[in-house]
Amino acid sequence: MFCNNLISNEFFKISINPLKGTSIVNFHVNKNGKWLEVMPDTSKPNSELDAASFLMIPYSNRIENGLFEFEGKKYNLQTKHDTHAIHGDVRYRPWELKSRSDNRIIYSFTSESIADINWPWKFEGEAVYSLEKNIFHSEIKVKNKDISKMPVGLGWHPYFNRDLTTLNEKVFLCFDNERVYPDDFDNRIPSGLPQPIPENRSFSKEKFLERDDFFDKCFQGFKGKGFIHWPESKLKLLFECSGLCSHLIIYNPLKPYFAVEPVTNANNGVNLLSKGHTCSGVKILYPGEALSAFFNLIVD
Repeated sequence: MFCNNLISNEFFKISINPLKGTSIVNFHVNKNGKWLEVMPDTSKPNSELDAASFLMIPYSNRIENGLFEFEGKKYNLQTKHDTHAIHGDVRYRPWELKSRSDNRIIYSFTSESIADINWPWKFEGEAVYSLEKNIFHSEIKVKNKDISKMPVGLGWHPYFNRDLTTLNEKVFLCFDNERVYPDDFDNRIPSGLPQPIPENRSFSKEKFLERDDFFDKCFQGFKGKGFIHWPESKLKLLFECSGLCSHLIIYNPLKPYFAVEPVTNANNGVNLLSKGHTCSGVKILYPGEALSAFFNLIVD
C-alpha cells in the first residue's frame, strides 16, 4: 500500500505525495500548542482540491492556446484541461525519492522517463523540502538535458485556508510589488505590459483579503518577501523566495481557500519573450545548464 512521505518537527507536519509531482497533501503548523490546518487537507474524502500545494516546471501558469515560438520555431503543446497549456507538466507525474530523513527529503524527476511528456525539450527536475526550526524550505531545480537551448520557468502553487480556528476568520496579506499585468479578456493571459497597481489591488501594506472579492492577478516586480496573517488564530506566516521569483500570482476565489504563488515567469511568459518583452521572467538554459530557486514559509 502506498504511503505519503512525512517530514515534521516541533513547528510543522507536512505530508508529500511523490507520485503526484511531490505535491503537498496537507500542511499543519503548531502555534501555541495547537496544530493548525494552514493548507487544505487534500487527503480528506470531500476535498475539492487534488493538492494543497504543487510545483510548476518547466513553466508556470499559462501558455496561450498551448502555442508559442522560440528561436524561430513554432511549438504546440497539448491543452487537456484548459484552453491554454497550464502549470507545467510535472504536477501529476511520479518523482523518485533520492534521500530522506525526519526533516529533509529530496526527489528527482527526468522527462525522458515519461512517454507523453508535454514539453519539446528533455529536462530534469529536483525538489528539496526541509525543516529548520520554524522555517519550511522548498527548493526547485530544473536542468536542460537536451542538445539545444530551451526557455524555462518554475514556481510554487500553495493554497491556504481562510479559517484556521474560527468560522469566517479574517485573513490579511502583505507583499511589496511594482506592477500588475492587465487581463482585459478575463482569461489570465496578459493583455498588455505590466501597469501601475490600482489601490484596490495593492498589498504593500497589510490588507484584508476579502472572501467575496474574486481576482486572479499576476504581479510583476515582486520583491521576494511578504506575509499572511490570521490575527484571530495568532498566526503570522512569513514567506520569502529567490530574487528569480520576480512574479507573484494571487488567486482569490469564492472558496474557503486562496493561493499565493511565487513564480519566475509571467503568465504566457514564453510568448511575451518572443515579442521581445524583457519583463517576461522566462530564462533561457543552454544544454547542461540549470535554474534553481527557493521558497520559504516561516512561522513568526
